[in-house]
Amino acid sequence: MNEPRTYQHSTVTKVFIIGLFLLIFSGICLALGFGLQEIWLTIPFMLLLGILFVFVVFAYTARTIVSEEEITTRTLLGSKTLRWTEIARVSGRGYGIKLHNFDEDVTVAPSSRLPGYEEVIEWIGRKRPDLFGSQEFSEMKRGFSQLFGSLIAMMAALGVMGTFLWISEPGSLTSTDTLFPLIFLAVIIFSVAGSLLSSPQSLMLEGGTLRLKYLLSEKTLRANEIASIHYTYTQTRNGKRYFIALNLADKKTIRISGLSIGLPSAYLALKNWHVRNT
Repeated sequence: MNEPRTYQHSTVTKVFIIGLFLLIFSGICLALGFGLQEIWLTIPFMLLLGILFVFVVFAYTARTIVSEEEITTRTLLGSKTLRWTEIARVSGRGYGIKLHNFDEDVTVAPSSRLPGYEEVIEWIGRKRPDLFGSQEFSEMKRGFSQLFGSLIAMMAALGVMGTFLWISEPGSLTSTDTLFPLIFLAVIIFSVAGSLLSSPQSLMLEGGTLRLKYLLSEKTLRANEIASIHYTYTQTRNGKRYFIALNLADKKTIRISGLSIGLPSAYLALKNWHVRNT
C-alpha cells in the first residue's frame, strides 16, 4: 500500500462526544450557579470541568498517519514524525508504545484510544521487526501495580463482608436484604481471585519454548503448540481492553495482559519469536 493510512475518530464521533460534554458541562455549571452562592466554591468545579473538557478535546482530535516510509502522530500541540529507519528503540507502559529516534530527541507515541490502533501496532512490527528480538524481551513480567491493585480489591471486599456480617443480627443472615450483598461481595472476591490465578505473572522465551509462570503453577509451551498470536480487545463501557491472545493448537486460548513493558511490545516480541520457531 503506497497511500498513507490515517487513524482517527470520525467527524460524527468527535462532534457527538464534544457536543455531549459541552451539554453536560453547561448543565453542571448552571446547577452550580443556582446551588452555590459563594463564587469561591464554584470556581474549583469550573476549573475541574474545564480540565476534563480539554482532555476530551485533546484525546478525540488526535490522529496517527502511517505510510511505507514513516509514522506521524498529530495532536493539538503539533505533530511528530519518524521515518522507520530512524527508530532506534521502543518503550511503553500499559497499552501504549513509544518509538524513539537515535538521538532521543524525537518520540512518536500513537494513541491507544484511536480506532484501528491494533493495525498501527501491526505496522510497527512489520516495518521494524528487529526492534522486538527475543534477547531484548527474553523475560516479561506482569506489573506489580496490577497484582497490588487486585489484592487491595480483594482485601477491601473481604473487609466489607466481615463488617457486614459483624453488624448483622444473627437471624437476618437468611433474609434477602442481607443475602444479596453477601453474594455480590463473594462474586467480586472469587472473580478477582480467579483472574489472579488464571493470568500469567511472567513470560520467559527460552529458545523454541515459552515458559508461563502463574501464582501457583507453571506451564511450558513449544512454539508449534501455538497456532497463532493476536493483539486484540474486548469492548467495555470504559472503552477497549486490549490483551494478547495465544491461540493454542488444541483450540484453547491463553490471555495475557498487564505486562510492565507495555502490551504492544510484548505482543510483537512474542509474534516474532513464534514466526522464527515455527
